[in-house]
Amino acid sequence: MAAAVKLENVWKTYRMGDETINALRGASLEIKKGEFFAIQGPSGSGKSTAMHIIGALDAPDRGSVYIQGRNVSTLSEDELAEMRGKTVGFIFQQFNLVPTLTAMENIMLPMIFQGKSEDEREKKAVELLGEVELLNRKGHRPSQLSGGQQQRVAIARALANDPEVILADEPTGNLDSGTGRKIFGMLKKLHDKGKTVVVITHDDRIAGEAETIAYIKDGTIIKIKKN
Repeated sequence: MAAAVKLENVWKTYRMGDETINALRGASLEIKKGEFFAIQGPSGSGKSTAMHIIGALDAPDRGSVYIQGRNVSTLSEDELAEMRGKTVGFIFQQFNLVPTLTAMENIMLPMIFQGKSEDEREKKAVELLGEVELLNRKGHRPSQLSGGQQQRVAIARALANDPEVILADEPTGNLDSGTGRKIFGMLKKLHDKGKTVVVITHDDRIAGEAETIAYIKDGTIIKIKKN
């Protein structure tokens, strides 16, 4: 099976004043197309940095990143932006919804950057709101929605451009356990539909549901396990 994402000996260093932090130290992993993959580790282990690298939100200092077979380092900024918009859907722990936009407008936003017409955007947003069972909240702003509802809008937004890869950074971290199970169930359904789902988590229960787990500690992938 072909790789959706591949990291080869990736290093990422941040400088904070006089201190140098090696967030990733020679990280290598391969995520197959259609795989449910978890990256698990404690706080500060490099999980979120790995997600930013996998999603081409950040570039490595050394090493290579391939998304759908394309070497990210060879792409221009415009090509990178286009690839992120079409290939990767992001779900963040903090939801990252635009507070002044309604649920429907938040979902439509990524489609604007891909040149979709207003009719296309509205039709797709309504379809996705139906899938996440929030059609009756389409005119509500984030402040009028519960945490679980905001995360469902965030999932719908991540699916707006029908990406092949879904990246979820601690998607249940700010939710109660019951709501978290529902959100996780939605991610499982996306995987069942053939999407590549990558979950960044510290939670054993969530990681245990994945097909493959990469354990990360101090910026290093210490073990890769098949469930």
